[in-house]
Amino acid sequence: MGQTQASGNAPETAVAPSAQGGSEELDPSTAFFTNEIEFRQEIIYFIIVDRFQDGTSDEEELAGQWDRGDRAGLLDKTWQEWGKYWGGNLQGIIDRVDYLKALGVTAIWLSPLFEQVDDMQYNRAPMHGYWTRDFKRLNPRFLRSGDSRSLSDSATLRDLVDALHGAGIKLILDVVCNHSSPDINGQKGVVYDDGVPLCDYNNDSQQFYYHYPEISDWEDEFQLIHHEMCGLATFNEKNIGFRNYIKSAIREWIDIGVDALRVDTLKHMPIWFWQEFSADMKAHKPNLFLFGEYGFSKPWDQRSIAYANHTGMSILDFGLCDGIRFAFSGQEPGGFHQIERILSYDHVYERANELVTFIDNHDMPRFLSIVPDPRKLELAVVLLMTLRGVPCLFYGTEQYLNNATDGGQDPYNRPMMERWERDGSLFQILQRLAQLRRHNQALSLGSHQQRYITDQVYVYSRHYRDFQVLVALNQGDDCQIDIAHTGLADGELTCTLTGERQQVQAGGIRGLVLPAGAARVYSRMGRAVSGPVVGVFQLNGYRTSPGESLALTGSCPELGSWDHEHAYGLEYVNANTWICEVPFDRSAAGLIHYKFMVRGRASEPHLENILCRRFLLPEQGRVKFDCNWGEI
Repeated sequence: MGQTQASGNAPETAVAPSAQGGSEELDPSTAFFTNEIEFRQEIIYFIIVDRFQDGTSDEEELAGQWDRGDRAGLLDKTWQEWGKYWGGNLQGIIDRVDYLKALGVTAIWLSPLFEQVDDMQYNRAPMHGYWTRDFKRLNPRFLRSGDSRSLSDSATLRDLVDALHGAGIKLILDVVCNHSSPDINGQKGVVYDDGVPLCDYNNDSQQFYYHYPEISDWEDEFQLIHHEMCGLATFNEKNIGFRNYIKSAIREWIDIGVDALRVDTLKHMPIWFWQEFSADMKAHKPNLFLFGEYGFSKPWDQRSIAYANHTGMSILDFGLCDGIRFAFSGQEPGGFHQIERILSYDHVYERANELVTFIDNHDMPRFLSIVPDPRKLELAVVLLMTLRGVPCLFYGTEQYLNNATDGGQDPYNRPMMERWERDGSLFQILQRLAQLRRHNQALSLGSHQQRYITDQVYVYSRHYRDFQVLVALNQGDDCQIDIAHTGLADGELTCTLTGERQQVQAGGIRGLVLPAGAARVYSRMGRAVSGPVVGVFQLNGYRTSPGESLALTGSCPELGSWDHEHAYGLEYVNANTWICEVPFDRSAAGLIHYKFMVRGRASEPHLENILCRRFLLPEQGRVKFDCNWGEI
């Protein structure tokens, strides 16, 4: 089904949205009104802290204060021993905040910052951050010399938060709730509570841990949750002492200025735990956004869909990652059809437009290791920035960073960042598309329609209200194509990437020339909804029939005062999702009652068969409503 236009209730003048960075302290008196941060228009940049930049000062170097851990020998300043620390730290990130802002990044996801076991297991130190020793303290290797490991007293952490928020960039903390550390020199699962001994796997009198062997059957639900992964001490989430500890620790991080959480190993803890965790974290900071790692999730895997829809958080979209990588690598046949196959499953998600999308990460070879063609990497990044979801870029991608040793497998997918050029092709592509994402809401909220597809050529459009984007990609030889239906109004278009102009006539484009490796992105700007309060309503769970659309009716004038003829129309996103932004002026700071209805039926109006939903609007700001169709 195509896009359904909104009901015309939008104001005559509006301002295009801009990127919103930083976090604001919540006033308890208004916390009731505050809703989850709108993350759909964010651009995430994922940094392995140890491999980004060493911000050690000259004075510290001269004084030999560059090895800040409890044990010497874990740091390799020559960058030859891949399992050791290489010296990246928080000051290095602070030093590059204007670079990140220039790139167009609006949120930084940092590898875990918790204090780690400061030791080696075989030839590896915990530079990755997933062998936690104390969830309430910082890894001293990431701090300036002499700085406190305490969250509240760390000057380095405070400076990082201030620098990011000052640049309009949000901070995402990587959270590990499933496990602590493996057996290192006879020590396994030794964890502290802000320096005070808490638990020990080998002396587990309080039953903080499960004591099962390694996972042998990855399809077995019991093993996924109770057994060990890679020898890591696995927490017993049924223990209320553990739950209280981990939640209190993350609350302390949130109080420092963390804006969102990336949650590790989602599938290795039960849904009920994540529901409790998400609820308590959002009770502490109601506008918190969370997304989790359900490793290698697929949209046809019912368990991963359950976690995406019922844990209170979004997930990383491994399915689309595979689709994009297969489309260019040829490891699976079908070319660009691989991507359309994944997108055809979007209706199984309640929030497909909030899935966090990526083309590579720290657990797989970088894109260039499997597709060693910089032009195809550029095409993949165009896809990442223009398809649905919240795009996440792995550090250094914009500089074509790669090490193909051993096929680019871990640890060679984590090389040191060495270049910071701003005039490279991919850096500039990202700059332009980041700006487009901030201003054209079709990319953050809109529907997706395929317009032309072969294994080598892919054309699709995105639509939301009067915002439109058309994307054309060619990974094959030079070609010329006709697009019968673009979904765009007639007129001249200008490519965001090249400045090339193109005419739309009778809704189509004839003779679109696409050189080998070309990407074209055409944009039509609309007028964004604005008002003292803007409510973003997303509805799932009702599959419309041809000729039907959905609308929002309610007790206030902005929703038609229960007059069905003046209900506020929703926009089609996919077969399971409709969305709209409602500007509230007269009803701001008031109580509204509302429900959803179906339009286009020949007989009686079809409304949700539930008692009316209700909400007390704030005086100003944006509020977010995620709803499921109600039928008793």
